[in-house]
Amino acid sequence: MDMNSIVRLMQLLPVRKEQAISASLLAAKWFEREVSNADLRKIQRYLLSWSSGSANAPALVELIPGRPYLYYLDISRVNDWFLSEEAALNILLTRQVLSGPFGTATQIDTERLVDLAEKKTHAVSQDTQRIRDRVRIVPDGIGRLPATIDPKVRQNVIDALALQKQVSFKYKSSKGRESTVRYSPQGLVAKDGTLYLLCTKNLSDHPIHYALHRMTSAQVSHEPLVIQPDFDLDRYIVQSHTLSHTLTQTPDPIELRLRVAKETVYHFIERKLEPEQTIGDEIDGWHIVTASVPNTMLLVPFLLSMGPGVEVLAPPEVRTEMATRVQSMATRYIQKQ
Repeated sequence: MDMNSIVRLMQLLPVRKEQAISASLLAAKWFEREVSNADLRKIQRYLLSWSSGSANAPALVELIPGRPYLYYLDISRVNDWFLSEEAALNILLTRQVLSGPFGTATQIDTERLVDLAEKKTHAVSQDTQRIRDRVRIVPDGIGRLPATIDPKVRQNVIDALALQKQVSFKYKSSKGRESTVRYSPQGLVAKDGTLYLLCTKNLSDHPIHYALHRMTSAQVSHEPLVIQPDFDLDRYIVQSHTLSHTLTQTPDPIELRLRVAKETVYHFIERKLEPEQTIGDEIDGWHIVTASVPNTMLLVPFLLSMGPGVEVLAPPEVRTEMATRVQSMATRYIQKQ
């Protein structure tokens, strides 16, 4: 059996005994059409090959006798073939991040991977089991619940990416404006408890971000997407400071210069704004921090979160925006005292 057939068989066979299926049902899933006798015999040969085994190659498929015979994958043996202990552990740790935004999309079958990984880590060293039980990944921020995404919207967007088709969707912006649009999807990114579709219009090479939880419906178009050959999703994420919307048409960086209190500077030491960031020596309890960053919608809110520990020295437009927001906040709070 060729490797493609092996992988296909593993994708279609259940991994739990209670979900075992017959050869005829497997053939129907495999061929996705009316199954001929020749088709059925082909599947039966595959199953016989994998369920017989030998001293050097133990059986990977378990057979339940009956009328008809039922089959399922023996996960413990499959794991030994394909899944390392380290890979299984990484799957279990990252499922906390993936399971929320991606849900149960059929194109990304996380439940099946988790089944494989769980069985693998139960059968390996105690060290790995302890890591599995004692390590968790949590998002940044104050712990808001994930955004609610319509499962059909999520699935159709993923299908459009997989099939390289344009996608049409109805969208309601954060300000309540409704529109119906059709774009070429270029990427899908999980961030802050939701999914963002990066897409382009016609020949434009500047991606637009759409949050899936604001889509009320989505359909895969018959039109092929317009591929952007120079678009690199990973590079774009870095250049846009993890998908922050820039305040100008181009993502050209600004030269940010901050005066940072000594008790606050650890934020910039532990997690730099960018690789070439510099931090000057302390003078009278303050450090000068400089960095070249894009001016995005999230820059000023981030700096405001530092409270009185940060003062923007440059550029003027960022300092002015900081002052405007601080004055507005102060006025609101003082008036209500």
